[in-house]
Amino acid sequence: MAGIPALNESWPVATDYRRPATIRPLSNQFEKSLFISADFSGIPPVSPNRSHSGGRAGDYAASHQRSWLRGHHAVLETLTAGRWPVIELFADPQLPPDVLQRVRVLAAQQQIPVQLAESRRLEQLCRHSDHQGLLARMGEFPWESLTDLAALLSVAGSAQGVKVTTGSQRTAPLFVLCDRLQDAHNFGAILRCCDAVHVDGIVTGEREQVSVTPHVARASSGAVNHLRLFRGSSTTEALRLFRAAGYQVLAASEKASTQLWQASLQGPQVLVIGSEAHGIAQELLELCHLRIAIPMLGRVSSLNAAVAAGILLYECRRQQALAP
Repeated sequence: MAGIPALNESWPVATDYRRPATIRPLSNQFEKSLFISADFSGIPPVSPNRSHSGGRAGDYAASHQRSWLRGHHAVLETLTAGRWPVIELFADPQLPPDVLQRVRVLAAQQQIPVQLAESRRLEQLCRHSDHQGLLARMGEFPWESLTDLAALLSVAGSAQGVKVTTGSQRTAPLFVLCDRLQDAHNFGAILRCCDAVHVDGIVTGEREQVSVTPHVARASSGAVNHLRLFRGSSTTEALRLFRAAGYQVLAASEKASTQLWQASLQGPQVLVIGSEAHGIAQELLELCHLRIAIPMLGRVSSLNAAVAAGILLYECRRQQALAP
């Protein structure tokens, strides 16, 4: 690709972990726009005995840690999708040449600054040793709003007019609303299930709800890059929008009297998933048309939110696929 330096040209490499690195003069305009000075003075170095919590410094370190997306698959998937803003990239010079070249090309396309840094420095930045030689410092995730959701439903005209294609079959629409999920791994796993069944969108609130973070992205196996994610201050407003558009609103509850096998789920559906700690808020339950429970046949009385979501979503899609 024209303008991209060849792999045999030297890259700026950060090797001093407490002082700005010494970097050779940049040779062309491309490099001047692509690489930034490797000044890490604003990022505290890791001390083996340093606590990650307690006090202002600990809060800063924890906040900074959460902004790093690490690993080949997660970073390259995010770069390829080009949806979630990446502020800067750090790559280990020992990465395979084809991986380095792909990073350079994708970064150039999106004007993202790149630095080469040794493995030890990458571990200092993200505080994890499983970075696989590639880090991305992420910006704010680009959520859609409830206004966007209302516009989507308005354009569709009615629930019966919204169709999505899953493989060779066209099925009724299916959305998920997450109520106050606070576990990042669970939320990411739910998003992975949503992508697997081609969910049309996921809605969350703004309070007591984990946002999309690098941890969530990794747990979702990159699904955050391909799903429509809506967030608003009022999840009750969101459910009212769905009800007005003709959707059936389902509440997943282990206390429900209706078993999953008995439920009719063929039409447009919104599945509400509550937090493991608090369940679904009462004001949301009152807006649900149906409360359903997954039959538990063994000694354990419940499933975690992500496993339950996967079972319920596949049953929704199974019944929707069988609908005339």
